[in-house]
Amino acid sequence: MNHRIALLALGLSLVSLPGFGQGLVSSEPYSDNPMHGVGVAHNAYAGCIAANRDAGGSYAQLLAYRCGAPTDGKPEEFVRTYDELAKKTQSDPRLSMAENLRGHRASFGEEQFSYFEDMDRILAEARNADEADEGLKKLEAQAVKDLGRKENDLAVLGAISTARHSLELWTKDYPLEPTASGRAFPWLHVIVADAVGYVTGTVACGGIKLCGYINAAIQSVNAAFNRK
Repeated sequence: MNHRIALLALGLSLVSLPGFGQGLVSSEPYSDNPMHGVGVAHNAYAGCIAANRDAGGSYAQLLAYRCGAPTDGKPEEFVRTYDELAKKTQSDPRLSMAENLRGHRASFGEEQFSYFEDMDRILAEARNADEADEGLKKLEAQAVKDLGRKENDLAVLGAISTARHSLELWTKDYPLEPTASGRAFPWLHVIVADAVGYVTGTVACGGIKLCGYINAAIQSVNAAFNRK
């Protein structure tokens, strides 16, 4: 386990470098999405939390002390910030992505917000994880082509990248079993929590994507291991 953590820390140290998203291992070795690195970082952090969750402490503490998260030399402040952010931005598992983001509707144009609705549709209609991934991949390509590169455009692109990588994480790296209530696709609501966590985290921090993918990673593991 320690060697895995060391490799994660090494990879995560590249987060601040240009094009770091192409430097870490992913089933999607290259993407035209300028926010591809957000999804890569999400999986690295969420995967590290999942691997160390039995160590105790909050998920923000695991990120600060075990997963190499950038704390700027102030791990206690990092933990306080992200513990609080995670509580404030936790999504409602009974609602869709678009419904969870309704409070931020005014921040997005009609075309931008429609991508959240499209992700909901793709996830709801998919008969399996492969279909969901194919649908999200096509949607990502459309978004890269049609959206601009302003702050809220990038938030949408980051949410799609997070959703795609989350799907990979929870169906391949840490496959989730159906819940006791019979939920056939337990990863579905986790992906929603992740994408919502990225958007709300980014918005809360004034567009800083670090807040987005750190928050998304925490929300991801919360949703995955606290299932109803």
